[in-house]
Amino acid sequence: MKTISFRIFIITCFLFFGLVTKNFAKETLTLKDVIERALKSNPQIGMALIQKEEFFFQKNIIRAEFFPKLYLSYTFEKKDRGKNLPTFDTHSFGPTLTWNIFSGFSTYYSFREALHYLSSQDYIIRTKILDLTLLAIKNYIDFFKQRALLEASLADLEDAKMLLKLANKRYELGLSPYADVLDAEARLKEVEFKVTNYKYSADVAKARLLLFMNENLAKIDVYEFQPVDYKEFEPKPLGELINKALKIRPEIEFKEKEIEAQKEKIKSVRGEYFPTVDLFTTYFQQDKNFFPDKNYQFLAGIKLNFPLFTGFSTHAKLQKERATLERKNYEKRTVELSIQEEVFTSYKAFLTSRENLIASQALLAKMEEDYRLIQRKYENGLASIVDVTTIMARLSQARSQLTNSKFDLIFNYYQLQRVTGDIPGL
Repeated sequence: MKTISFRIFIITCFLFFGLVTKNFAKETLTLKDVIERALKSNPQIGMALIQKEEFFFQKNIIRAEFFPKLYLSYTFEKKDRGKNLPTFDTHSFGPTLTWNIFSGFSTYYSFREALHYLSSQDYIIRTKILDLTLLAIKNYIDFFKQRALLEASLADLEDAKMLLKLANKRYELGLSPYADVLDAEARLKEVEFKVTNYKYSADVAKARLLLFMNENLAKIDVYEFQPVDYKEFEPKPLGELINKALKIRPEIEFKEKEIEAQKEKIKSVRGEYFPTVDLFTTYFQQDKNFFPDKNYQFLAGIKLNFPLFTGFSTHAKLQKERATLERKNYEKRTVELSIQEEVFTSYKAFLTSRENLIASQALLAKMEEDYRLIQRKYENGLASIVDVTTIMARLSQARSQLTNSKFDLIFNYYQLQRVTGDIPGL
């Protein structure tokens, strides 16, 4: 019996610790995971989708003009026949049908215009996705950048502690003045201040990233993120990137849809020069009583309207729409030039950041070697504390410079992808 109870106790403990471990397990997210979660929960995507729905319903409103309209009408007429004759009241009640069977193709081209504007919303949504993806990447990279700066400052802290220890040792042996100890302590306090700031910055960067993913900050310690491997980053030739951007950038495709819609708008306005044809029919009862019970009547006809003179309004509207079309063509060309500039600038920024990274690595290696040399010289009394703190400051700057160069390279690579038209990070 004791053996069975002991086994039950062991199983219960195993299940309990298993659940606790599961609840407190870390969840590691990659850059792709962060982007997908950010896009899924971002309200700007929802707003863009709602805006597309507005254009969808606008298209349906125009499409309704192709169909006949049926009304149930009630008419009351009061006639005063004069000469002291009694007034005559007439009540009419019945269905009425009207149908515009020809509008000079204005309705048809307005419908085509609405279709172009509806399809253009897909490119607005894609632009939103590109921008939000790049912003997610920026927050992701900023978190690792702040954490790397924190690690660099912690390395500075170890150097400062080592210097203080060495200064105290030399002072106790009578080899250095107490001023060296004070300088080392000041350097240590300065580095501790920097470490505190970077700890705060790293926590804020992580919180900002989680909020962008629409996650609860109460679970900030649950999430970990996988670093980005930047060693294989290699862009395609500049000319190929520019040609690709001019083909697939959604901003250009949006402008092309706007131009096509404007052409349909011109055709719609031009249709106002043509006559319109309407069919109408009504079947009603007419009587002097409020509820007619006799005099059934049926009326059907055709109505033609010829726009002989409209005060030159149609001509003015046509000229206005043509001017708008010309402006949209210029806007498209402006966007094309702007995109070429963006690709060129981003490409050069990536190459520059890659060269800066190589230079920063060489600088850090040199400063580490200089620090080792100056430290040995100080131990042997061949250098002053000022020489050591000067090299330590330069070493700290080199570490920070390497961190900034590395994450500038990563961001510039994804920035180049975005301006080319690809979704970065996916």
